[in-house]
Amino acid sequence: MLRDALVVAAIAVVVVQVLRRWCGDRYVVPSDSMQPMLHGDEVDGDVVFVDKLASAAACRRHDLVVVEHPDKRGGQLVKRIAARGDDVEGGTWIDLRDGDVWLGDPDRLQRECKDPIEAARMQVPWAALPADAVLGGHLQMDAARRDGDEWILPPVARVADEARAAFAPAADAERRRSGHVVPSGFVGTNRSVDASYVEVTGVRGGGGRDVGVRDCGMTVELAAPADLLCTIDARGCALTFFLRLASGDVQLWCNGENVATTSFAWRPTALCRVEFAFLDDRAYCLVDDRRDAMFVVPRSASWTQDHEPGPAGPRTWLHVGVVGELPAHVRGLRVFRDVFVWRERIAGLPDAPGQWPRSVPPGTWFLLGDNPFDSRDSRHFGPRAVSTFLGRPRFVLGPWPRGRWLDP
Repeated sequence: MLRDALVVAAIAVVVVQVLRRWCGDRYVVPSDSMQPMLHGDEVDGDVVFVDKLASAAACRRHDLVVVEHPDKRGGQLVKRIAARGDDVEGGTWIDLRDGDVWLGDPDRLQRECKDPIEAARMQVPWAALPADAVLGGHLQMDAARRDGDEWILPPVARVADEARAAFAPAADAERRRSGHVVPSGFVGTNRSVDASYVEVTGVRGGGGRDVGVRDCGMTVELAAPADLLCTIDARGCALTFFLRLASGDVQLWCNGENVATTSFAWRPTALCRVEFAFLDDRAYCLVDDRRDAMFVVPRSASWTQDHEPGPAGPRTWLHVGVVGELPAHVRGLRVFRDVFVWRERIAGLPDAPGQWPRSVPPGTWFLLGDNPFDSRDSRHFGPRAVSTFLGRPRFVLGPWPRGRWLDP
């Protein structure tokens, strides 16, 4: 019996090691480089299942990958692919500007414009109801009344034309001087969105609080569709989507003036989700994550009129209001930002490989951490060979309260 038990134990050990070597393994995230996607800590970090059956050839930009550590023998790194050298014959080049990724030839780089629906997996939480009350009050909800699990938001005007004046440059500048950026009757952010984030543990990350962002947005869940004014109030101008959800008509205003219109063929149900944002030099609104209810407008030169005094740099507020006879029943409100890229603060480090833009040769990946203020990645050690690929992180095994699926 002892011999049989030893044989069974030996076989089990061999099977486990074979499975870990060829099928899947666990990886404990040791640092904050992938916050808030992955919580990092040497003791309490996320335990991630790494799929070793995944193909490196199938990995695309924005995918999470685990590769061999460039400096530590037997070590591992989990990062996100920012550029693939095999996407362009002869390799490509990458630059990081104003929080965005630029790709192409060194003399003709173009900003990467992500698809709003596909980019949802890279949205970084910045504030949300009801947890925001614990995170420092980043939301201004004085105009709404709490009713159980809902916030009742009364109309700011009976018709849209009555609300246009609130978005004129003079009115917007006056609000900023007074310190009340959110217009009367609206709910939204009570400070400009920055590069900080909310961790999966429910606390706010410390990095990025002094860095303003342009690429950010808001999602609003409504129990009863209403006519909404959804505004991206930036330094350059105030962009407002006027959504008439019942009819599907949408207008985009710039400082209160109509600049684009469309109409959705699809109509929302009694419970709908509205998302609006500025992403990669484009403004968009989206209803219920449907492509037939999405309106994307590229930035126009007329949007760059700066009517805000003070130092230059991104300063973006987000707010939403209701037009019509009936109030909106808000079930949820969430502010997010895009994954932020940053290069200025690492320029000049002793191990920084060259100037920007950087070359990404064929057979290599340029890897970035989601938390650029606390990440050692290809900005420091250069592109990594595809042959160093170890697997794809699929889901978080533990600790148990933080178990969740990652990228599809």
